[in-house]
Amino acid sequence: MESFSRYLPSDAAASGWGWRILDAGCQQIAKGQAYPPAGHPQAYLFEPGGRRLLDEFQIVFIESGSGYFESASVARTQVDSGTALLLFPGEWHRYGPDKRTGWRESWVGYKGADATRVMHQFFAPQEAVLQTTRGAALAELFERLLHWVDQDVNGRDQIAASHVPLLLAFLKAEQAAEPKSGSTDAVIVRRAKAALLQRLDERTDLEALARELGCSYSRFRFAFRKQTGYAPREFENRIKLNRARDLLQHNRLSVSAVADALGYSSVFYFSRAFKRAFGQAPQQWLNASK
Repeated sequence: MESFSRYLPSDAAASGWGWRILDAGCQQIAKGQAYPPAGHPQAYLFEPGGRRLLDEFQIVFIESGSGYFESASVARTQVDSGTALLLFPGEWHRYGPDKRTGWRESWVGYKGADATRVMHQFFAPQEAVLQTTRGAALAELFERLLHWVDQDVNGRDQIAASHVPLLLAFLKAEQAAEPKSGSTDAVIVRRAKAALLQRLDERTDLEALARELGCSYSRFRFAFRKQTGYAPREFENRIKLNRARDLLQHNRLSVSAVADALGYSSVFYFSRAFKRAFGQAPQQWLNASK
């Protein structure tokens, strides 16, 4: 299917169905192409600072290519083909393709009483990046969903919306296939990243975190570096500093307030770490970004 998008008007019957599609589409982003392309409504555009807030849930499926994803609950993460991104209302996020590869994406935005219950019961913003082994099945489901969105027939909205819980069922099945014991390195690292994101206001005791995860500290460090490319402390510092930029630019906090919010022992130490990471002191960076 060629690039395609639909933004659907409000429908009382569809709202009562429990699942209501608000928007859906697919697009091929070529190498070096600007992202997102023109043509989307204002409410769906990314802010000048690169992030976005939506008033709906979305599934974004990356069928081919690669890029990145970052949100309030997920540190900047590489995204490869076969990855699904789950977006939550009120949760800032940003993502886009690597200019060297581009990507092909399909998406659907949705709301509803049943949608809200399922999303909050079975999924979480901290696990918004889901690598799937069922890429072909998801691509086929999206193609069917988009076919129905494009029809002008009675019951179109309900028929199209019925594909959303099926998409989510496939994604949940992938999660359920992970070992529940938490003993694999992938599970250890995933849980460690989530824990670090929840503790941005403190300097995490990494040895204690390893014990919480049920493994030795040496295994934890090795697995973390192997899967992320960073030592755990290096990763913690990176996500703190990325968060610092958001607090400075979007929350309008002072440099000292940001240092305190992120658990730095002093403004001096925070400013030195920020300059080492981004080449400018916090206030200089903020002035340059305006």
